[in-house]
Amino acid sequence: MRLVGCWSFTADRRQRSARGFSFTDLVALLGVLTLLVLVQLPALAHNKSSSHRAVCADNLRRLAMSWLMYADDNRGRLAPNLGVAETNFTNNWVGGILGTGLATLASDNTNLAAITQAKLYPYDNSVEIYRCPDDTSTYQGQLRIRSYSMNGWVGNGTYQWNSGFQLMTLRSQIRQPDQTFVFTEEHQDSINDGLIIAVIPPFRLADIPAGYHNYGANLSFADGSVHYRHWLDPRTSPISPIFGQDMPNNPDVIWLRNISTYAK
Repeated sequence: MRLVGCWSFTADRRQRSARGFSFTDLVALLGVLTLLVLVQLPALAHNKSSSHRAVCADNLRRLAMSWLMYADDNRGRLAPNLGVAETNFTNNWVGGILGTGLATLASDNTNLAAITQAKLYPYDNSVEIYRCPDDTSTYQGQLRIRSYSMNGWVGNGTYQWNSGFQLMTLRSQIRQPDQTFVFTEEHQDSINDGLIIAVIPPFRLADIPAGYHNYGANLSFADGSVHYRHWLDPRTSPISPIFGQDMPNNPDVIWLRNISTYAK
């Protein structure tokens, strides 16, 4: 009887195994798999964000290298950096005026000639490096061509605001290349011409930097390096920016002022 009982138990176990998982087993397995997916989603999102930030940093590095090569080819004279009133496609580091506020220029949002006919394009024939992958702003259903702007104190852009502060049109006028930014990401509602007046001294935030990367932005410097800045103040890159604000207590504005220009 013992042998029969043992054989019966073994046979029953084999039969249950052959039938596969029970409904309870499947529910438990699905629960575990769902939990694993939920745990991994934040990590995947973080990895994607980090990857986009790295691509953006490389874009800015390549733009900085193009800018440096232009200066080398022009006896130290920096690439033109013109504002709204003077911008054009051929005599500027980049052409066109983005945004929807100026209807007659709205087509510049998607016109690649604003890049390909401008001064820096011959040094790196890639239109992709002018746009951050996290910039999803569009015009008539198409991605806009540019996310980056040049420091208005570098080149000849801020001539109307340079009283008492240095406008750097020659490479030799940049005292501290590793502490003078050249390119950065500009807020999609602020970007228009190719220059960004990050700060009109002492503390006025004239144009608005972007905050695509975990509320921060990449900046390239005059020595060719690229650095990431996490904005500390919520006013620096708000969802709906207000232009021309004085922000004397904003640490980001103080930092941007110090890396934009210097007193004469």
